[in-house]
Amino acid sequence: MARRTPPPGMIHIEDSEAGPGIASRLGVKPGTVRRWRTAGRGPRTWVQNGRVTSTPEDVAEYLNAVRSSSLRAA
Repeated sequence: MARRTPPPGMIHIEDSEAGPGIASRLGVKPGTVRRWRTAGRGPRTWVQNGRVTSTPEDVAEYLNAVRSSSLRAA
């Protein structure tokens, strides 16, 4: 099955022709992002046309928050 390209300004969990997906940007497997989503963790996501999507900005914001919290814990 061919991977559909996400709408402009959006990214899917998996990589697509448009670029790296949520999982690649976070350095985890797509299943990890799905588990985080059901547990209420990870970057802000929603379902659009049957696919889990996010924005690159939401993923970057999540990464910054994780980095900040790990720096405070050190």
